[in-house]
Amino acid sequence: MRASAAVVVFAACLPATAPLAKPGTPGPHYFAGTFERVGRAGGTDPALLDDRVTITPQGQAVVIESCAGPDMLMDFGPAFELENLMTGSMGMVPVECLFHNNGYNRPLLTCRAEDGAVFTLWPVSGPDAGVPLDCGG
Repeated sequence: MRASAAVVVFAACLPATAPLAKPGTPGPHYFAGTFERVGRAGGTDPALLDDRVTITPQGQAVVIESCAGPDMLMDFGPAFELENLMTGSMGMVPVECLFHNNGYNRPLLTCRAEDGAVFTLWPVSGPDAGVPLDCGG
């Protein structure tokens, strides 16, 4: 009986914030770095995407920043049956990404947005891996 009361007290103390990474999935720091983004932008005049983005942990979420377009704030979940799902938004447009890893245990993300955008993120390796984005001013 005491154990169940302790669980209830613990659960009540948890903040109502972003969903945590599910057991067995990496946390936000796993995704930190610079990534190549290739795909198609959304909206009424979609264009091809071929640029770089950075992913930065922010609490239990990650922020995906690019030189073109709004930042994306991505959280884990909410679908409990999918361990590799992140959901969030790009401005006001809902986005969802599935994450996996490559042979070097670095994240790969495939994303789609409600406005029709679809893209894949690959980690940058080699000497450019830690270089921040240069958006020209």
